[in-house]
Amino acid sequence: MSRRFTIFRRMLLWTILPIAAVLLLLAGCQGNLIYFPRPYGPDHVSRWDAEPGTRVIDYTTAQGKQQAYLLSKSDKPERLWVVCGGNATLVLEWSNWLREHGPEQDAWLLMDMPGYGACSGTPRPGTIRNTLKGAVPAGMAELGWSLPADRDKMRFFGHSLGAAVCLMGAEEFDIRRGVILTPFTSSMDMTKAMFGVDLGFIVWHRFDNLGRLKEMDRKGGAEVFVIHGSDDEAIPVAMSRKLAAEVPDVVRYTEIPGGRHNNLQEISPETVREALLKARP
Repeated sequence: MSRRFTIFRRMLLWTILPIAAVLLLLAGCQGNLIYFPRPYGPDHVSRWDAEPGTRVIDYTTAQGKQQAYLLSKSDKPERLWVVCGGNATLVLEWSNWLREHGPEQDAWLLMDMPGYGACSGTPRPGTIRNTLKGAVPAGMAELGWSLPADRDKMRFFGHSLGAAVCLMGAEEFDIRRGVILTPFTSSMDMTKAMFGVDLGFIVWHRFDNLGRLKEMDRKGGAEVFVIHGSDDEAIPVAMSRKLAAEVPDVVRYTEIPGGRHNNLQEISPETVREALLKARP
């Protein structure tokens, strides 16, 4: 009996140890699976800053020097949109699209996550929140606005991981209207989409879009326009469908047939622009 128990224990160890090793590896390197930071080229920002209606906003957080970018065709904009791109995107890559398709009477505060573009630091939920706390008041100050007086003029626009960042900003500053493209329900749920098994319990980079939308629902008066492509290869379209199903009083959902993760603004710019216009009032 003792010998059988010893054999069983060894078999159990040989089964558990590899699984534990894989879980530890995933826990330790999950940042590399979520974020794909890259810098701007040597003259990218200066060329952008030379265009009309642009301002570079320098500010500092505990992560070091940060940069955000204010785009506005109007000297007296009616709304200020907080804009954040996805996990492999530099936010200025949205500038031309917003200049062409965004509501002309509004301003756009484009912000990168720490470690992206010209921003120092390492991206994770805490440092991203600190970036929001620095960028949003700095952008408002450029317009002569302040909180809480001008909160009702604030909106958000985010793509993919940037949608989660925008919803974090919405929570931080009580912004209740905006547009998000290709969002996930949560970073914990994404483990099953990526690996085929639910590993949410090991995720410490926690972004909970569903939870934040439910909180907006509890506060009342919120309206978030969610757009997803039916053929998204990165974030399952079922996630946006779930957001719409579970928070129907907040989410206004549009699905673009044949749309993939990064091309919605290209194949159906009118759909995205219509959502921006509906989110403005």
